[in-house]
Amino acid sequence: MSKYYEIVKKLQHENKGKIVLVRNGIFYCAIGKDAVLLHNILGYIPVCFKEKICKCGIPVRGIEVAIPKLINSGYGYIIYDYKKENQKYEEIFRLEGRYVDEKANNINCEKCWYKENRIKSTKEYVENLKKLAQEREKEK
Repeated sequence: MSKYYEIVKKLQHENKGKIVLVRNGIFYCAIGKDAVLLHNILGYIPVCFKEKICKCGIPVRGIEVAIPKLINSGYGYIIYDYKKENQKYEEIFRLEGRYVDEKANNINCEKCWYKENRIKSTKEYVENLKKLAQEREKEK
């Protein structure tokens, strides 16, 4: 398991009943049940973090647009950011709200839009690369 996943799972365990968002690059990400809820609240498309576990993120630059929607959802949530000076994730925002009791870690993987389209687009990309390579070979 990745270090980031372990950190998020630890923070989720410490904050049971809240949606936990943890900064990862240019996104505040939620994993598992929190990602499913984020998808349901904000409509953002989840991606596969790993088999049977969704990940959903809010762009750092768009967090101010998402926060009112999260507040209106009524759920409690916590946002963590990485602090370089002490190399730790620190809580930067907390909203008390109703308890999160969602249990689903993924949106039905068999019907997952992202999984289906990612695989489709990857296959198309590989096919296009093959065609391009064949055309270049003919030009030689």
